[in-house]
Amino acid sequence: MASLWHRRIFIRAFAKASVDKQNTKSRLGQFWQVMDPVLTMALYWFLFGFLLGGRGSVENYTGFLAAGVFTFALIRQSITAGSRSISGNEGLIRSIHFPRAVLPLAVVFKQLRVFYFAIPIMLVILLITGEPITWQWLLAPVVLLLIVMFSMGMALVMARIVATVQDISEVLPYLLRIWGYMSGVMIPIADRLNSLGVPEWAVFIIEINPGTVYLNCMRDALMQSYFSPGGIVNWYLAVGWAVFMLPFGLWFFWRAEDRYGRG
Repeated sequence: MASLWHRRIFIRAFAKASVDKQNTKSRLGQFWQVMDPVLTMALYWFLFGFLLGGRGSVENYTGFLAAGVFTFALIRQSITAGSRSISGNEGLIRSIHFPRAVLPLAVVFKQLRVFYFAIPIMLVILLITGEPITWQWLLAPVVLLLIVMFSMGMALVMARIVATVQDISEVLPYLLRIWGYMSGVMIPIADRLNSLGVPEWAVFIIEINPGTVYLNCMRDALMQSYFSPGGIVNWYLAVGWAVFMLPFGLWFFWRAEDRYGRG
């Protein structure tokens, strides 16, 4: 922990350099990073909102979808990129001595920098679709902080797992996409499951999973037309998941510190 703290400036600089390097590979640079959640949202709106009638599930479906897609994109991309941070940098790990946790943490900071460019687009969509600016918008940075803490923990856990079994990195994107579906990125998942007669214990598990919790908190902060099930309980769960996952991820990752780069 002390070594990581001493390298905090390097972590931010490494994240910035990674974004800049990635942007130099395409003429439109940061534009493509922002377009990923935008195109995903457009696809989901057409499939789930238009073809499958999801627009009737909430009052402001477009705003609901925007808050869900943009927020979950940060979680998904942080975990995906973080999982490959060790296996994809074995040369650096073998040549330089430094706390290996620097790499997955820097990856999450990188995704956070990308998310900063997407935030204005998400807010504009919410305003255009009729959501007013309220004092609750001040809670959005709090949700973002909790999401980053949780994502760091998950990135650390997956970085160790993928460093041991690299084939998992090929399956992980599909698992994360399924997780997003089950967390209610496109529709209020708990309401839909109740209408289908799913057992209460299964609905309960869906409601307390961190994906659902963080999406509910972000929507409650930014949307006046939507009130998620759970209310204040979601905030307790959001804090609990973040406070648990980050220390656990650091401990779990550190346990294999001397084995990274030896494969």
